[in-house]
Amino acid sequence: MQVTKRTTSGFTLLELIMAFTLVGIVVYKAQGAMRSASEGIRDETKRAMVEDQARRVLRQVGFAVMGSDRSSLLPVNEGFSSENIRYRVNLGVNEGEVVWSDREMVAMDTDRLNVYWAENPDESREKKVVWSKLVAPFLEGEILNGVDDNDNGLVDEKGLSFVIDGNAVTIRLTLQLPMDENNTLLQTVETTVTCRNLDEEE
Repeated sequence: MQVTKRTTSGFTLLELIMAFTLVGIVVYKAQGAMRSASEGIRDETKRAMVEDQARRVLRQVGFAVMGSDRSSLLPVNEGFSSENIRYRVNLGVNEGEVVWSDREMVAMDTDRLNVYWAENPDESREKKVVWSKLVAPFLEGEILNGVDDNDNGLVDEKGLSFVIDGNAVTIRLTLQLPMDENNTLLQTVETTVTCRNLDEEE
């Protein structure tokens, strides 16, 4: 009589442990890749948002200054940087006379680190609108040390900076957004605009 030997098919305990370990490694690596991709998308979204906001605020400031009366611009000192600018806007002509707006201002609040527009600043009827809450304390490359760190001829410029030169106003703006504990995204934009409305006496 012949005895047939049964063979059992299946995995040994060691093979199962190795298989689960390999699956775990693959899943872990896949999660890491997905996490990196997600972080990359998030970072790009933040960069796009900050850049868009910086350009939008710069346009708003530029349009305000372009419509202003040059003789109303404050500060009056040319060639120096200021974190605010005051002006009047041409509202049109009434019976041959130019009608100017109440005093307006675009400024940086250095305590709250925002950029805002105000009508009738420093008066009881002041109206204020915040245009950005992401302004950096100083322009990119600049620190408070009495030195021109970013080599543009000006010292210790704030995150919003106005420089008047004749009828032209150069506007510089740096916005910041923390990315993580160690990195902060900085976006700097700049433009020069000319006051289109000159006082009728000029």
